[in-house]
Order: sequence, then C-alpha cells, then structure tokens
Amino acid sequence: MIYLHKILPFFLSPLGLILIFLMASFFFKRRIFVFLAFIVLIVSSNPIVGNYLMQKLEYPYKPIPINTLKNSDAIVVLSGMLKLVGDNKYNIYEFSDPDRFFGGLDLIRENKSDKIIFTAGQLPWTDNWQPEGLILKNKAISLGVPQAKILVTENVKNTYEESIAVTKLIPNNSSIILVTSAFHMHRAKHLFEKQGFEITPFPVDFKNQNINFSVMDYLPHYKALEKTSRFIRETLGRIYYKLLL
Repeated sequence: MIYLHKILPFFLSPLGLILIFLMASFFFKRRIFVFLAFIVLIVSSNPIVGNYLMQKLEYPYKPIPINTLKNSDAIVVLSGMLKLVGDNKYNIYEFSDPDRFFGGLDLIRENKSDKIIFTAGQLPWTDNWQPEGLILKNKAISLGVPQAKILVTENVKNTYEESIAVTKLIPNNSSIILVTSAFHMHRAKHLFEKQGFEITPFPVDFKNQNINFSVMDYLPHYKALEKTSRFIRETLGRIYYKLLL
C-alpha cells in the first residue's frame, strides 16, 4: 500500500502529466498534447505559482515564539529530514531539512515538556538505513539532551502510522506539541487529533518565501516545480485521510 501512496500521486504531478501528454502525442500523433505538456511545464515551474501554492498549503500557520507556548505532556517530532550519502565502504546520514529536529530541541531546552518523542520513520526501500528516530535520538544526546527525556517510536512508514505509534508511548489523551513542516501540519494535526491527542502545532521548515518578486521570478525554476509537485502530493494526502478517517 505504501508504494501506491507514493507512486500514484506522480501521475497527477506536473512531471507525470507532462509524461502522459508526451506519450499521448506519440501514440495519437496530435500536436495538441505537446502544447498541453508545454503549458503544464511553464505554469508549474513559475516561481510565483509555486510560492502561491505553498502559501495555500502552509495557511494559517506562521512561525511561533516558543515563549508563547504552554507546557505539554510531550514534544513529538515527525520524521522526514534525513538522507543517506556515501557508498558501501563508507556512508553517513545528513539532514535534508533539519528544522524539525532543531525545533524539537529548542522546545525541550526551553522546558516545554519533560519528554521528546522522535518517530522512527523507515520506508520499505530504505530498510538498509537505521530508523530515523534512533539517529535523531543519538544526535540529540550528543547535543546535550538527557537520554532519559528521549523516546523513540516503533518503526513507521507514514504520518498515520506515526500517530498510532505515539499512542503506544504516552496516553492518547495527552497534550503534545507537534513539530513538523508547515505544509504538512494540517494533515498531521488532523491525524493526531483523531487519536485523541490535544495538539499544539509548532510549524517549522517554511517553504513559502516572504520576498519581493522581480522579473526573474517570471522565469521557470526547478524549485517552483518542486513546490507545485509538493502541493499536489500533500493535497491528495489530505483528501485521502479526510475520506478514510
């Protein structure tokens, strides 16, 4: 099932649609499909479009001063921030987006809870990796967080499994500060609330840029294409879980 969740959104993503249109033009010999592929590419890679869609995903979340948060039973940091680099002889784990991890550390250092929970994300195609939560636990200890304050869930493959795994570590009527990317917070908050948790969102890793646009922002850019693709994938995830739960 996890493979379907990851693969199916591709066909509704900009690159998936472009591929479908190009294949249609090849088989049906119609130039209209090439034109449609071109339009999808130009629109989806436009920085103004990408930034607008990320605004929609991240709304209404904004950066929150830590001192405005009340204390909670636990801080929960969701997976999705590490990559494995190197080869069979030597490899290491690096952060792709460290904001979730350091957001969680800032909260525990400010004594917003006496425990922090890392989820042990591990997708089927990364089963040769250590579960992410274990790596983050060791990193947190190396940065001075007491081991007694750190919990790690069982292995999980997606946000829904993360929400269930946390119920096995703390009562599901607990108050938690949920740390995840702003674009992901809407879906994550929904799933954790369905488990009975009282949620205080702590969004991080904002993708929407607060900048003044220039003429360069009308030119296609790969980062805009990434934002558009992320918007489609996340929107499909929200719809799926709204219907399922």
